Amino acid sequence: MARGVLVTVWAVVLRTGADVPRDTAGKRRLRAEARAWVRGRLAERLRAPAARVQWERSRAGKPRLAHDPGLYVSYSHSGGVVVLAACAGGPVGVDVERVVPRPHLRELAEECLAPSESASWRGTAPGREADEFARLWTRKEAVLKAWGRGFPGSLAEVVTGPGARPGEPAVLALPAALGPVGLWTVRDLGAPGGYRAAVACRAPAARLDVRPGAAGGA
Repeated sequence: MARGVLVTVWAVVLRTGADVPRDTAGKRRLRAEARAWVRGRLAERLRAPAARVQWERSRAGKPRLAHDPGLYVSYSHSGGVVVLAACAGGPVGVDVERVVPRPHLRELAEECLAPSESASWRGTAPGREADEFARLWTRKEAVLKAWGRGFPGSLAEVVTGPGARPGEPAVLALPAALGPVGLWTVRDLGAPGGYRAAVACRAPAARLDVRPGAAGGA
């Protein structure tokens, strides 16, 4: 266990630019395509027919695989990008966000960011505020998804760190119910331009195996 558990991450770009639908019917078709892609990757991981990949909910309400509840799984879809994470060694959460203008971004930041994060965010170069907020947001959301229960606090209590270079922590503090920060691994993921993504695992020093999706890598 010295090297940490393995978290496998797949990412795919299903649509780009103007091909990302804005109408309700188009979004519905894209969600179905995203779910089919996730099912296909998990079928490959489990070496099972795609039809066997079925979901159920745990007592806490978190989605899990019906026939293999010991494999922790999380996936996220935003715009034309889908990211999937799987780990047999601890709960995992993944989040991807398309960076888009938000009319009330400052108010949202005041609600979701810790004082140290807020101070750093306010110093972001003009025009980069939405991108920097998405970087912080995806880390928090990934932790929330890995926790998978009613969140015991606010997103501001998930305090992110620099995390830009190897060895720098991506998260500095968590609500007490989630346990010590040292029990967690939180990493930013590579994402296409205009997107941010992160993964969290409730296991120390987890290793990442990032794979492209069959339809193209993110």
